[in-house]
Amino acid sequence: MSSESAAPATAPRVVVLPSLVADQIAAGEVVERPASGVTDLVENALDAGATRIEVELEVGGRECIRVRDDGSGMAPEDAVLALRRHATSKLRVLDDLQTIGTLGFRGEALASIAAVGRVVLVTRERGREAGVRLEVDDAGRIESRPEGAPYGTTIEVAALFGRVPARRKFLRSPQTELAHVTDWFGRLALAHPETGFFLRHGGREVLGCPAVTRHEERLEQVLGSERARTLIPFAHEEGRVRVHGWTSRAGQSFPSAKQISTWVRARSVRDRVLLRAIGDAYRALLPQGRHPVVIAFVDLPGTLVDVNVHPMKTEVRFASADEVYTCLLRGLRAALDAAAGPPVSAAGEGDEESGRGAAFENRIGAAMARYAERPPGGGSNGVWRVAPGAESAGRSRPGARPDGDDLLARDAPSGEDGFARAPALTGAAGAWSGTDPFPAAVGEVVKNRSAASQAELLEVGAGTPATQPEGGAPRFRDLRVVGQALRGWIVCESGTGLVLVDQHAAHERIRFERLRAQATTRLPGQALLVPRVVELDAAAVAALLEQRDAVVAAGFDVEAFGEGAVIVRTLPAALDVGCDAEGLLAELAGDLGEIGASERADAARDLLLARVACHGAVRLGDTLELREMQALVAELDTIPFAATCPHGRPLLAELSRAEIERRVRR
Repeated sequence: MSSESAAPATAPRVVVLPSLVADQIAAGEVVERPASGVTDLVENALDAGATRIEVELEVGGRECIRVRDDGSGMAPEDAVLALRRHATSKLRVLDDLQTIGTLGFRGEALASIAAVGRVVLVTRERGREAGVRLEVDDAGRIESRPEGAPYGTTIEVAALFGRVPARRKFLRSPQTELAHVTDWFGRLALAHPETGFFLRHGGREVLGCPAVTRHEERLEQVLGSERARTLIPFAHEEGRVRVHGWTSRAGQSFPSAKQISTWVRARSVRDRVLLRAIGDAYRALLPQGRHPVVIAFVDLPGTLVDVNVHPMKTEVRFASADEVYTCLLRGLRAALDAAAGPPVSAAGEGDEESGRGAAFENRIGAAMARYAERPPGGGSNGVWRVAPGAESAGRSRPGARPDGDDLLARDAPSGEDGFARAPALTGAAGAWSGTDPFPAAVGEVVKNRSAASQAELLEVGAGTPATQPEGGAPRFRDLRVVGQALRGWIVCESGTGLVLVDQHAAHERIRFERLRAQATTRLPGQALLVPRVVELDAAAVAALLEQRDAVVAAGFDVEAFGEGAVIVRTLPAALDVGCDAEGLLAELAGDLGEIGASERADAARDLLLARVACHGAVRLGDTLELREMQALVAELDTIPFAATCPHGRPLLAELSRAEIERRVRR
């Protein structure tokens, strides 16, 4: 045989990795940093029924992690198996995943940690005279010997990622790693108040949470008593889903979503459905880019949630996302609607780490964010009603003439937003009809008023209601309007200082609430002379057609046009005909495809109503007369929520007398 016909001898290009190397690579999916290792070990302790868990760290967990618990412990033979990959006591068959009630279940945590660090495990099962000590060497071999130990388990991890230098170099500074550990440790503590949690770093206690019987006590331990007092509780049950927890008022916000913590069946998760429900609950209450403080627990049968969709178990998949979304959204909205007002001092408008920032003290109390109270003689939707027999301006609304002709709205164009207009008052003895989305006292500002009109405005009295609201809560109309500053701010005087009201934000919120009260079924639409074809992906088209009722409620009329497009015959009246219908429909389709809940129609309407309200509100730079300012401020008492504009910006700021005196060193 010639040399040319002989096949060259080469090493195989495909090889099977050694088991230790494979384990070290796989460990990266489970153990990302010290915080993930601590989380897995603490979850194992909770599954073991521990009532006290102690965690000690050195150098942010890079050099040493020690987790000690007083749980059930393990027998020597079980402890050896627990260090093997995919060894677990919590599953036998695949169907067990549908009823899993523990935090861990796949048997990956201990094996993964042992693959990237030196592990020493000491455990003693209850009822046994002695415990066992296990050590895992660099080759993955396990050495075992008896050892005296208290009941429970202690696991020590030294030199995390010491065997994997490529991973170790990506760890951050000890302070950063400690911050991550503290964050996750606090989340676990919040979900299990019956267990004591103690975290030390370098011998110094970082977090100490003795076992308590009430969730409220654990909130104070983890968040601090000052912040815990600013939160309001919520609870709601719908179908097979129950939610409960605590949330912040509209006046509190942070620049990131780190303050949002959600649990599903006591498992801390970051789920898109839950985060979207929280975002929708605070829509029109917080500025874009700001986030609330939310601590939410979701309870539902195990058959309705898949917990095995993420290597670190931080994500889940719901069998009925619509049901979960609706329950959480309604629970949060009910709590926000029932809140009497913002706390006296609300930290959070600024530095999220320190809790200090530009938050101002609100000393006007419930009047700044009244959800439920109505003005004297208030009718449906909290709209002011003129008392029968009122014959003077002093008995009617501020800014309204005794003969019922309100100069602030007299010249406003009718129907500019697609709504039919009706006379606001039918005379001095008449009442607000409830059909006009904009009350007469705060209608369109007449840009070019005649001298006679200005004179008539100046003759109108301020108008002080004869009776106080039930309970004597402060009201916006109790503020004394001083004047206008910088052609954009209404300067008012309260009993404790000065209040600056953003005229555009205030008028925008009033218009928004009136519009929302009227648009109970669907937004008005405008038929297109030439229908438009909008190309979308197949999933978006399917979502729009499957949830057509929600699409119609948002003011759109769409029909299928082939496989990857829809034809649009009607747009919301609030939008320009030349608007980006493609973008709006794509966003709406994404929302409906992910949630599919009826509340999405409400959210879509709110977004469009906010545009309408903003378009017609007075602007910064518009000069207002005194009576107009008085009417605008007083009208804030007649709407359900008067703390922010529809886009979430605060509509007022307060400067207390003490602050003024401090600044002038008085």
